[in-house]
Amino acid sequence: MVFNCQQCGECCSHLGLVHSITEDHGNYEFVVFNRYTNESDVVTVDADKYALYEDMSIFEKLPEACPFFRHRPGSEKAFCTIHLTRPEICRDYGCWRMLIVNRNGLRAGRIMFSRYLCSEDPLLTRIFEECIDPIREPDDNRWDNLVITELTARGYAVRK
Repeated sequence: MVFNCQQCGECCSHLGLVHSITEDHGNYEFVVFNRYTNESDVVTVDADKYALYEDMSIFEKLPEACPFFRHRPGSEKAFCTIHLTRPEICRDYGCWRMLIVNRNGLRAGRIMFSRYLCSEDPLLTRIFEECIDPIREPDDNRWDNLVITELTARGYAVRK
């Protein structure tokens, strides 16, 4: 299944703890250090995102965000201002195929692209183990629909 980013920004909202700018070469070119891999990458802000990059207001609400992460004013969509030259770790990332939200609207878990549940919600974990793990549907779209039906019947909301 191909990963299709929903531009929620969840992945980048704490990446400032991982990525830091170590050099500014001017002309929107930077060296970024990755604290996990100890690797450095040269990145360039995408030409169509210069103005977006200049707006640093996101750090008031998300102080741990990646230094290149932004929201377009008036939009909930998240943007990587270095998308064309982003580091390999960012290129390889695919977050979730389904986001599961509880009755209070809080994230209860995520189903990753390998049909793996990532959750700290004991009820959701039990439902997954007892009702979803046994589903042997090979077609991804049909499997997704069966899971959504199962979870919504139990009071969860699912976002694809």
